[in-house]
Amino acid sequence: MGGVNRMQTVDWSPTRREWTVALVVALVAVALTLVPYALGYAFTRPGLVYTGLVMNPEDSQSYFAKMLQGYDGRWLYTIPFTTEEHAPAFIGGFYLALGQIARALGLSLDAMWHSARVIADLFMFLATFGFIASFLREPRARWTAYVLAVFGSGLGWLLFLVNQPYWLDAFPVDFKMPEAHLFFTALTFPHVALGTSLIIMSLWLTRRTTETGNWGFVIIAGLVNLALGIVYPFLIYLIAVAVAFFWLYLSFRSRSILWRQGIMLATGLLFPAPLLFEYARTLATSPIFRAWDAQAVTLSPPWPHYLVAYGVMLALAGLHLWIKRQSEFALLWIWLLAAALLVYAPLNPQRRFVQGVQVPLAILATAGLFEVVLPWLGRTRAFRWLAARPRYSVAGLERLLVVLFLMVMGLSNLYILTSLSVTMAIQQPDLLFRPRTEVAAVEWLRANTTRGDVVLSDYETGNYVAAHAGNAVVVGHWAETLDVEDKRVQVARVYNSATDNSVRRDLLARFRVRYVWFGARERAQDAFDPSTATYLTRVFANEGVTVYQVGESK
Repeated sequence: MGGVNRMQTVDWSPTRREWTVALVVALVAVALTLVPYALGYAFTRPGLVYTGLVMNPEDSQSYFAKMLQGYDGRWLYTIPFTTEEHAPAFIGGFYLALGQIARALGLSLDAMWHSARVIADLFMFLATFGFIASFLREPRARWTAYVLAVFGSGLGWLLFLVNQPYWLDAFPVDFKMPEAHLFFTALTFPHVALGTSLIIMSLWLTRRTTETGNWGFVIIAGLVNLALGIVYPFLIYLIAVAVAFFWLYLSFRSRSILWRQGIMLATGLLFPAPLLFEYARTLATSPIFRAWDAQAVTLSPPWPHYLVAYGVMLALAGLHLWIKRQSEFALLWIWLLAAALLVYAPLNPQRRFVQGVQVPLAILATAGLFEVVLPWLGRTRAFRWLAARPRYSVAGLERLLVVLFLMVMGLSNLYILTSLSVTMAIQQPDLLFRPRTEVAAVEWLRANTTRGDVVLSDYETGNYVAAHAGNAVVVGHWAETLDVEDKRVQVARVYNSATDNSVRRDLLARFRVRYVWFGARERAQDAFDPSTATYLTRVFANEGVTVYQVGESK
C-alpha cells in the first residue's frame, strides 16, 4: 500500500459494465428523488391540489409561467408578474422550449416539468460519472467519487445539532442552495441539473481540446456553451474564467504562449456570443427587464458556511495537492478557483457559481482519501494490529472506512429527503398545496380572459395566477415584479376596508386592473366588501374565491 500509486491502471476508459452500473446508480438516485413527489400526489388532502413542487414555489411558478407562454406558441417571454407594458424578449428559453414540447406531445405542463427533471437528472449523473472516469483510473476510486458526487453533501446538519440553524444570519448551504450538491439539485429544478451537466461537458471538452488539438472538440464545446447560454446564461462567466485560467496555467507550465490552444478555446467561447449580445441588448433597451435583472440578487452566505458545506472534501483535496501535486488534476483546481472568485464577485447571482463544484471536489477528495489518508492509516500501528485480527483485513477495513465516510457525507441529503417526504405526506403547506377552489378560479381566468388582462390579488395568489392563468398580475414575484415592496403596500391599500373608494379606484386605474380576485388571503387583510363597490361586477364565484371585473359605476 505504501508508495504505490493506487489510481493507475492500464486502461482508464469505463467498460460497458461500468456504464451499466453507473446507470443503475443514477436510476436509484432519481427514484429516491421521486419519493416526496409521489407522496405529495398520493396523500393530497380533500379540497387541495398538489402543485407538483417540493420547494421554492415562488421561483418555480416563474418557470411555469415561461412554460405556459411556450405552450401558447411563444418564443419570447413577456413578464406576467408585473403590470408595466414592455416588449417580449428571449429570456428563459429553456422553459419556453419545454412549453413548446409539451404542446407538441400533448402533455400537461406538470407532466412536462417532471419528465424534464427526470431526464435532466439522469443526464447529469451520467455526465458526472464520465467526467470522474476521465480523471480517476482505479475502479474503487471511481465508484467512491461517483457515490460521493451523487449522494454526498456537507456538514450542515451539525449546525442543527448545535441549535444554530441561522448561524451568521444564514441558513446552511446544504439545505438552502439546490445548486450546491447534486442530489439536492436532482430533487428540485430541471434547469439546474441540465446546467450542471453542460458545465461538466464544457470543461471536459476544454481538456480534450488542449490534449488533442482536435477542432471537433472545439465545435462541440461551442454548441454546449451555446446551450448553457440558453439554459443558464450567467454560468458562461464560470466557463470563461475557468477556461482562461486553464490556458494561462498550460502556457505557464510550457513556458511559452500557447497561441493555437488559446485560439481554439476562445473559439468555443464565441458560440454563445450572439445570444449574450442579445441579452445585453435587451437589458440596455428595456427598462423593465433591466429592473428585473437589478432585483434578481442571490448573494452568497458568509464564507464559513461554504467551509461547513465543503470543508471535509477541501481538506482531503488539499492533502492530496500538498503531498502528490499531480498536474492531471489542474483543471479541477482551476474550476474550484473560478467558483471561489465568482461567489463573491460583484455580480447579482453570486451563490449560483457553486453549481457543479461537488463534482471536482468529489474527485479531489477521493484522490486524497485513496492516495494519502488510507496509505497513512495502513502504516499506523493501530490499523496494522486491527487488520491482523481474525475476520479482519486491510482491504475490508479500508472498505468500512470508505462506507462510513460516504454515509457521513450523505447525512444532509438524507435529512432533506426525509424532511420533504414528511412535508409532502403530512404537513402539506400552503403554496405547495393550493385550495381546489383557487385552482378552479385560475382555470376560469385562463379560459375566459386574455393574457394582457391585469389581475389584482394578494402576492401569493398573484404568483400562482400569473403562472397558470397567464394573466399579468400587479404583484407576484420577488424579482420579476418591479418595485415589488411598494406594490405590495399599494395592493394592501386596495383591499383595506379603511381605504376611500376614490383612492381604491385610482389605484386600480394606475395598475390597469381588469379583474379583482377575492379569496381567503385577500379576506385576511381586513378587506373591504367588493360586492358593495359599484365599479366591480362579479363574473366568477365558488365556495372560496370570487372574481370581479372592473368597470364603470352601476
